[in-house]
This record gives sequence, C-alpha cells and structure tokens, in this order.
Amino acid sequence: MVRPSEYSEVKLIPKPPSGTESLRGIIAWLGPAYIMAAMEVGSGELIFSAQAGARVGMLLAWTLLLSAIFKTTNNEFAIRYVMATGESPMMMYQRIHPIFCTFYWIVQIIIRHWMFWPAGAALAMAGIVVEGYGVKGLDPVIIGLLLYVVILPLLLVAKRAYVVVEKACTVMVIAMFISMLIVGAFITTPERIGDALVGLFSFGVIPVGAADLAIRLLAWAFGGGPEESLKYSLYVREKGYGMASEVAKVARHSSKEEPVIIGWKPSTDNESLKNWKIWLRIAQADLYGVYLPIGLLGSLIFMYCGTWILKPAGLVPSGYKLAVVQSEFFRRFFGEFGAMVYLFLAMVVLWSTAVGNMDSYPRIVASALRVNFPWVRKVSEYKLYAILVVLYFFLMIPAMVGVRQPEILLLIDIYLSVLLMALAFLVPFIANLLWIPKEFRPHPIKFAILAGGIAFYLYFAMLVLMGVARP
Repeated sequence: MVRPSEYSEVKLIPKPPSGTESLRGIIAWLGPAYIMAAMEVGSGELIFSAQAGARVGMLLAWTLLLSAIFKTTNNEFAIRYVMATGESPMMMYQRIHPIFCTFYWIVQIIIRHWMFWPAGAALAMAGIVVEGYGVKGLDPVIIGLLLYVVILPLLLVAKRAYVVVEKACTVMVIAMFISMLIVGAFITTPERIGDALVGLFSFGVIPVGAADLAIRLLAWAFGGGPEESLKYSLYVREKGYGMASEVAKVARHSSKEEPVIIGWKPSTDNESLKNWKIWLRIAQADLYGVYLPIGLLGSLIFMYCGTWILKPAGLVPSGYKLAVVQSEFFRRFFGEFGAMVYLFLAMVVLWSTAVGNMDSYPRIVASALRVNFPWVRKVSEYKLYAILVVLYFFLMIPAMVGVRQPEILLLIDIYLSVLLMALAFLVPFIANLLWIPKEFRPHPIKFAILAGGIAFYLYFAMLVLMGVARP
C-alpha cells in the first residue's frame, strides 16, 4: 500500500491504428460506450426515470441534464488519465493516497455494489417472470439466481469476455432505445415537448414530497453511481485507447505480460501529441457521440413516457412490478402482444445490465487488489477476475434472501451512491491536475465544470445526512 511518486519511464503515445484519422475508422473503434449505455439504461433509466415521470411528470428532468453534464465530464477526466499513462484508474486513487484506494474498493465496490445492486437487479428480472409472464410457484430468489447463472459461462469461458459483453450490450440497448423512441413519438405533441423543455431547464425545482426522487435521479439516472468513471476507463483500457494499447488485456491465454501497475509518463514531443489528438478524437466520439446521447435521451424518454402514459393512468412502478407496470408503454399502442414484447425487452436490457456489471466490478476489484497488494500480483489478473466473478454471484445471495424486495435493495445502493459521488469526482480532478502533463489535460472550462459537480454532490450528500432528503 505504497503511494507511487514517479512513473516507470517517459514513453511516446503509441500510433493509432491505420484508418482512424477518418470518421469511418473512428466508428470502427467505438465500443466502451455501448457497454456503459447498456448498464445504465437497465438501472436508472428503465427503473427510476419512469418512476419519476409517473409521480411528478417532467419537473425533475433537470436532474438528468445536470447528471449528464457532470458525469460525462468526470468520465473524460478518468479516461484521459488512463489513455495518457496506461495505468488502471484505481491508481488515480492510490497516487493521491493509498487510503483513498483502499476505502473506495472496500466500501464502494464490495459493500455497496456487490450486495445490493446485483440482488436488486436479479429480483427485478424475477418480477418480470413472475408478475409479467405469470410463472407462479417458483421463488423469485431462485429465478433471479438462475438468470445470473447463465451469465457465468459467458464471462468465464469466452476467451475475450470484453468482446462478448460489448456485442451483447450493443444489440440489447439499441433495441430498447429505438423501441422507446417510437413509443415516445406516438404520444408527442408540441405542448408536451414544451413541458419537457421547461422541466429540463428548471434547475433546482423539487416538487413537494419529491426530494427522494431527486436523490434517486441524481445518484443513478444517467450515468450510474460513483463507480461510473472507473468502469468506463477500465473498458477504455481494455479496448486499448492511447497508452492503454501497450497494456495487456484481461483475457484468457493472453500472450502478453500482466497489465502494468506503474504506467508511463507521456512524452510531449510533436509525434506523441499528434498521436494523442487522434486517440482523443476516438475516445471523445465514444463518450460524447454514443454514451452521452444514448444515456441522456434514454433517461428522458422513459421519464417522458412515464409522464404521459403511466401518470394519467395512476400507475407507479414499484416492488416486483418495477418493470411490469411499464409494459403499459407498449400495451397502449400494440395491445397485449406489445406488452409481452416490452417485458421481453426489459428483461434483456436488465440482463445486459447485469452482464456488464458482473464483468466490470470484478475488473475493478482485481485491479485494486493488484494495485494495493504486491503479493497478489503473483496471481494473474484474469484468475483474480474469474474468482471475483464467482464471488460476485454468491455475495448477493444474502441480500436477496434477507430483503427480497428489489426496490429496497436498489434504494440502499442509491443512498450510499450519493454520499460517495463527490469523492468519485474529486480524485480524477486531482489526478489530471497533478499527474499528467498539461498538454494532455482537459480544457480549464472542464475543470470548472467538474469542480461544480463536486460542490453540487457535496450539497446533496449533506441534505441526505441531515435527513432533509432520503432515497
């Protein structure tokens, strides 16, 4: 648990693949954003954005816009660090102080996420099977566990789990996204668009009795919780953007050495800066061209449909019927067959969210263990990853059996998320300021935006601690 003071050496930013100077070449290298979008559409968007629309309409749409601005900026800071150094994003925490890294992966990853989020998602999927498709007589806990069991071989047997996850998430998230846009188009009128725009820019407006919804949306809707930048930048490292193209992948039978612990300081000569600009265009196209629009529009379209379909009918998603109630989106226009189609899409999106998270969190913890404890490095990162994937499955069982209601488990997760969000913004801010050359840092305006995000989430964390707002 030593705080590193230097890099292993000064290194030239690697040359990008041939063809990436063109738009077509850049598009071919996109990918991390599809996994991230799939993970988020299945949590904050599908569950809590629709719930907010059903309760208070579009009045809290501003929380989605601010989350999009702050969280996307924070992701870019983390991505830049990984691209410039080749290091794991967990090293950002270690470089500031080992206690940050240790606290983060123990409290945030193991306690907060491994027990509560996966258990809640599993029970939400079980709710679709039991309440939506009418499969009675089976315990929802058993159904949830069986749905997760299918994921294990997908991650453990595939030679390149990342590629499998990327392709699965891409198909699933696009299918749900396009379907919801079609439903949204059916109910759209100029007046409703105007109402949505008013909510989008009514910053700070929280309807009476809706503070809990605001916290839910700020913590989760658009971009997930405080671990978001870690997940995104780890997938950027796996994809091989920038200096990360020199780093071994977390794959079975890798012919390269293990992923580096201490990375490189990027050279600032002309060739290195030229290569950096191309890599940065690829990363920003992934972040701002795919992740941001899908995440923001995905959040807004669920809230919009909740406002104009669920709210007039007096339907609010909750409990095991979190996703089942939302089948009204399709039932309204396509009858019972449409409702069954929606339930299928909700199931596969929640499942793809589970796949993405079950892949990403073991990556984070495996990396954190190797960063924190030198003796752990004797075990390959893939073996650590595989062990943690299995542990991930078993650690969520006590929470599922003990609580059994998906919404309660997800709310516990949100409560902890909002308390940790400011820290998750502070670390990439400091890392970019202190640990990479100025030529590779974000624009000063982005530093100002991220500083605003730190203050913003500190404010809401204080409201939660004082009891003014609770998830």
